[in-house]
Parts: sequence; C-alpha cells; structure tokens
Amino acid sequence: MEQREKKIHAVFYKSESGNEPVKDELLILGRPTKTTIGEDIKFIEYNWKVDTPYVDQLKKGNGSTEKTIYEVRSKVKDGNNKKEYRTLFFVFENLMVLTHLFLKKTQKTPNAEIDVAWDRMKRWMKDQRSKS
Repeated sequence: MEQREKKIHAVFYKSESGNEPVKDELLILGRPTKTTIGEDIKFIEYNWKVDTPYVDQLKKGNGSTEKTIYEVRSKVKDGNNKKEYRTLFFVFENLMVLTHLFLKKTQKTPNAEIDVAWDRMKRWMKDQRSKS
C-alpha cells in the first residue's frame, strides 16, 4: 500500500507568551468537535491546494511579508445540533500555520475574525524575519 505524503504540515500559531490559541480552543471544545476539525485539517494537509467547499480564501497577502489567510470549513454534528467551525490559517513554505478557530454564526465570515488571524500572521512573519 502506497503511503501518501503531506503537501503541507499543520502547526499551531504560538503567541509570545507561549499560548497556542487554536490548540487551546480545540481542547476546550472536546470530542466530537475537535476530532472532526482535526480530520478536516488533516485532509487539507494531504490535499493542498484544495478550494471550496473545503477551503476558502479570505484575505490576500502581498507574498513577502504577508501571507494569504484561508479558512478550513468544518461541519460538526453533536447530537441533534449541527455547527459550523472555521479554522483560519496561512501557508508559509510547507507549513499550514493555524492562527484562529471560531464557531461560525453568520453567513459571511466576520471581519473581526479575519483580523485576529491577520494580526497573528503578521506577528508570526515578523518573528520569522527576525530569526533569519
């Protein structure tokens, strides 16, 4: 049986204080939510570059100091409830940096949610430049 390789590798964004917001939120949500979201992220790792309905581009970056923000779309059935979660990320080289996770309550992804991911991406990119 042929083993496929991941095209990109998911990593959690880590703040200066050491917090990993997406990982922390997944732990709070528990099963089955974290399992479904994890499977969706894994699908993207193996099948990058996929498009809707799995992934949607939210905000385009300029390439050098800014990366494009995408969302992984996850539908979770928990008993009789169906909820939609979005995991926001950007791609840097072969990394899928998971920056923000939220429960989607509106048809359009709110700008405030995108802004959280954008700010974290900018901080992460700045940190990468300072390391090189």
